[in-house]
Amino acid sequence: MLKKLRRFLRYNLKYLGNPPWDTGISPPELINFLENHESGRALDVGCGTGTNLLTMAGYGWRVAGMDIALLPVLKARKRLHASGYPDDVFLGSVTSRQLENRRFELVLDIGCFHSLNEEGRKLYRQNLREWLVHGGHFLIYAHCRPTPSAPYGVSDQDFEAFETSLKLEWRTEQKEKRPNVSRQRTTVWAQFQKPG
Repeated sequence: MLKKLRRFLRYNLKYLGNPPWDTGISPPELINFLENHESGRALDVGCGTGTNLLTMAGYGWRVAGMDIALLPVLKARKRLHASGYPDDVFLGSVTSRQLENRRFELVLDIGCFHSLNEEGRKLYRQNLREWLVHGGHFLIYAHCRPTPSAPYGVSDQDFEAFETSLKLEWRTEQKEKRPNVSRQRTTVWAQFQKPG
């Protein structure tokens, strides 16, 4: 419980400033997906201040967002409302059951899964199976696990676990370009589809 509280506070405090992950720009991998798929319902887990929600809504998607930090949730709601879209953004964890009756054609995760512990990853995968409609897609960006014992990052075993219920459509790894940092992290983008 104390760990969850610390994580909640840490993310909220980051949003008092400008966290490095909240760039205000949707990545080309998401844009490419949106340009090549019919719109539907989309869930952005770890949605932050709503940049990708606005992008997806602009492509005709009905969007919902979830984040564990209150400040970005409030900012995302305000941004969606100001742009004329429903502000379906709520405070919550990807490991909870609060979305058990909702289904989506797209679940987007940019930097959420890789920070979960093993139990959290198991609950996330269970939720993901329920959230996605048959034929729905899961688009994920994550940091790769730097060492087998590291507590964060994704591994090949994580991808194998996703593939027990989803089909991997593509996966690409690259070195993250971060200015003024000598050690560059390896990151991964991947797209899965739930068999229809």
